[in-house]
Amino acid sequence: LPTFVLVGFGTSIAALLGVIAHFSLSRKGVGFLFRSPLHSLHGILRPSGRDKGIESGTVESEASLGDKMVSEESVETMFDAVNDTMASETNHSTGGERKLGRIIIPAAVDSIQQEAIVMLKKLEIIEDDIKADELCTRREYARWLVRANSQLERNPKHRIAPSVVLAGSTITAFDDVNVEDPDFGSIQSLAEAGIVRSKLLNEYFGLDDLRGQEDANFFPERFLSRQDLIKWKAKLEYESYDVLPGINEEIFRNNVGFMDMREISSEASEELFVDMLAGNKSILRKVFGQAKRFQPNKPSTKAQAAVALTSGRMKEAIHAELSRLEAENSLRKTVMDEIHTELLARGDIQSYWDKKMEEEKGRGLEVEGAYNAAVHDLEEEKIVQESTLSEFLKKKAAIDCQKQLLSSLEEEVNEMSERFAYERAKHLDEQHNLQGILSDLQVKHEGMLDVKSILEAEKEALRILRSWIEDEARKSQARAKVLEEVGRRWKW
Repeated sequence: LPTFVLVGFGTSIAALLGVIAHFSLSRKGVGFLFRSPLHSLHGILRPSGRDKGIESGTVESEASLGDKMVSEESVETMFDAVNDTMASETNHSTGGERKLGRIIIPAAVDSIQQEAIVMLKKLEIIEDDIKADELCTRREYARWLVRANSQLERNPKHRIAPSVVLAGSTITAFDDVNVEDPDFGSIQSLAEAGIVRSKLLNEYFGLDDLRGQEDANFFPERFLSRQDLIKWKAKLEYESYDVLPGINEEIFRNNVGFMDMREISSEASEELFVDMLAGNKSILRKVFGQAKRFQPNKPSTKAQAAVALTSGRMKEAIHAELSRLEAENSLRKTVMDEIHTELLARGDIQSYWDKKMEEEKGRGLEVEGAYNAAVHDLEEEKIVQESTLSEFLKKKAAIDCQKQLLSSLEEEVNEMSERFAYERAKHLDEQHNLQGILSDLQVKHEGMLDVKSILEAEKEALRILRSWIEDEARKSQARAKVLEEVGRRWKW
């Protein structure tokens, strides 16, 4: 191979491995794009069959979230795919711009996220069967957010009480979340509290029909975007934004400093700005860490949602609630130990268990008697079954004999049927031959009848001829007599 081809090939491998090593250190999955002229990357930029299956399974629910994909493949599997692709593409020509492709880095779960999930499970805010690396839907986050707020929030300014909020509801906030929906209470509460834009806010502010149509649906099965994750939590976390007048897009951009500011919705800019002002207590920093790209439309994992739920004021409330539960458990255990010690000292436990043992012994004797009776019944039933079985075997033997006789009769009947079929065929052949002979005889008979008619005609002709000849002979005799008489007279 030429030297420049080898150099280009080695450089592309080193660059690719460096990028993978850099992004594999992230706490969450990252999907990013490459546009490369290197032909050796062509196999990676085309998704494999497994990746296509993952993308096709989630494309409907992620249609409005743009560029978002999180894969569950391991880093080792991706490195194997890179090596295999490099080996298969060595002989291909380089140059030419490749199509836009995607390399997937798996979403890892760190210790902070695991701790947040464990705490929320202890408080029964999230379900026990969730997986941290799965993507979180809008329905799930709304349910968990309202549940955590209603159970842990003590400040009435920030607390949502679903029973109170829903008491005055007369219409549904979203067209795609009806009253029968299992999470209707949580989603409707967020809309009633103004956390999520809905038809209720549009009617209150008198927005146009186009805006009302956009907010008419909640899309509960869609994946929760990073922007909504921070926005909903920030609206519950911080005070009213009236104390921060003059926040515009330029101030927000200069203070927040994300490279993808254009992708962030203007509706979420105030919440993000106020959250960034919190510094180390920022929910965004706590969930996503230090980053220059916010990727607002990227889906969030359940682990990230758990970290957001345990951030801010909820952190202290959760620790206080866990401490209270631990104190209650400790107190309950202490009381139980004291009661146990007191009962042991009084001998109540021993007498109780002695009484229980006597009852169990009596029950054991009853069970043993019942067992013996059952065994006796089983023995009798066994004898009956054995006699029944012997009779059954006899009947079966008789049936087998009859079956053999029927089989022999069937064979004889089959032989007779075959013989009758043969005789019938032979009879049909003879009948056919007789019909042929009969037809020949009929033809001969007709010929003989024709000959007979001819002979009769000839006989009749001969009879007529004979009669004519006899007449002529008589006439000749008469004439001869006349001539003889004439001759005799002549002589005279």
